[in-house]
Amino acid sequence: MPRLSDEQRGAERALGLGATDVATIAGVNPYRTALEVYLEKIGELDPDARLDDAARGRFERGHRLEDVALEWDRDISGEPFERVNRTIWHPRLPFLYCHPDGRRRPWSKTRRLIEVKTAARKWTEVPRHVEAQVAAQMACTGADSVDIVVLGFDGPPTRFLVKRDEQLIEALEGLATAFWDRVQRRDPPPMDGSAGASSWLDRRWREEPERLATPEERTLIATYLAHKRAIVEAQAQVDRIGNILKFGLEGNRVNAPGVGRITWMAPNEVKTPRWKDIASALRGELEEEAWAAIVEEHTTVQERGGWLRVAADERGD
Repeated sequence: MPRLSDEQRGAERALGLGATDVATIAGVNPYRTALEVYLEKIGELDPDARLDDAARGRFERGHRLEDVALEWDRDISGEPFERVNRTIWHPRLPFLYCHPDGRRRPWSKTRRLIEVKTAARKWTEVPRHVEAQVAAQMACTGADSVDIVVLGFDGPPTRFLVKRDEQLIEALEGLATAFWDRVQRRDPPPMDGSAGASSWLDRRWREEPERLATPEERTLIATYLAHKRAIVEAQAQVDRIGNILKFGLEGNRVNAPGVGRITWMAPNEVKTPRWKDIASALRGELEEEAWAAIVEEHTTVQERGGWLRVAADERGD
């Protein structure tokens, strides 16, 4: 299936909300936050630039396997499909769009979309963010249902049917309308702890002299330090209980149905080359120009996040 270029995706992103955006602002997407969507829409955050090689590989794998999943599902079910190679905009809300992977033929009779997902684990039910995503797709297209075709790492694809839910669609349309209004007014959602928010804040850094905290900042600092202390105390308890469990284990795997599972692996040696020492040793054997060329070829430029230190004032007031 042809894909939009980076420029096309960026232009489209600025014009409205996609189906996955709707799932995010509904608060059910574990991978993104409403603030990150907001920053993307106003051009302050590039979601593609923040992807590492592993994430890009997963997206590429998912895209390349879409045809495999669709054709395999067709061979199993005998139901024909067709790809949807275009953006579909909502008939009433001009800022809402979707990119369905496909639809059942003939569309005039089935009114059924297809959404392909690749998954590392077997699905027992449709995740909430996927349910919201396909509901937004149905809102844009007028579909009555969506086949979610899930391709795992082994075996044939499985299928889940999500039927149109008018109450859910109405709720999502209301959320999308209110959110897009915020984007137009440049009224951001509340701050959160997402990586996107941190990256955006790092770019706003500037050198300023020390000043006294405002009353609100004073309260936030105290809350921050209290949570840090609680994390340290909780981690100490986790470490202690972990050692108690290891001490009492008979066998290295224990299952507590309905509660959890313990897996204790044996220690092993990990060999890590000292690359700095290797580079220093090789440098002495190469001419300066050859060394500079090697360094240039294998040098990457990557944005590093800033840091925030909040320390308790032991002196008191």
